[in-house]
Amino acid sequence: MRIIGLTGGIGSGKSTVSRYLNKLGFKTIDFDATMKELQKPGQPALAEIVEAFGPKALLPDGTMNRKYVGKIVFSDPEKKKILDNIMQSHLDVIVTSQTDAFEKAGEGVTRETNPDDYLQKKVIFYDHPLLFEVPYKIEPADEAWVIDMDEELRIERVNLRDGMSRDDIINRMHSQMSRSEKLARADYVIDNSGSIEDLYKNVDLALAKLNTRI
Repeated sequence: MRIIGLTGGIGSGKSTVSRYLNKLGFKTIDFDATMKELQKPGQPALAEIVEAFGPKALLPDGTMNRKYVGKIVFSDPEKKKILDNIMQSHLDVIVTSQTDAFEKAGEGVTRETNPDDYLQKKVIFYDHPLLFEVPYKIEPADEAWVIDMDEELRIERVNLRDGMSRDDIINRMHSQMSRSEKLARADYVIDNSGSIEDLYKNVDLALAKLNTRI
């Protein structure tokens, strides 16, 4: 088994790449989607979040007030650390279980037995916006792929997608590891400055190079 960490700043196109990998038959673990599941009513993680951030962290329907909590944590590093620690403990269990199941399913798979889908059986992707920032107690990624895009273009795309103000987007970007540091720590960079077709071609190239490495 080989674990690839897929990461990038807000608006970089990481989710688009993850969906494309799914279409190609790859297993991805979406950390954001898993966190949203953990934040649903009745989940222990949500109870801990309310305890840490107060009753305003809940909407009238009992779901998490993501905008309220997000505004707090993305403007206060200490508050963000509290949220990260809450989510980490619960995510560790889920991600470890899914990764172990994937590895077990791929036992005995070789290029001879699976010439057409060898990579899909042996490579799992962690779709993880905080791959470098949060020290989860999970099987570490063997390499990191960073989806990269110019910051102004990211701001424009997030504004169109989410309707966030420029200031809120910049605050969120500043709460994450800088673009330059992510690029410095990347094992492979996937450029997303062009069209979606260009992005898919760049992902295909990354997979072809991965295939030669393993």
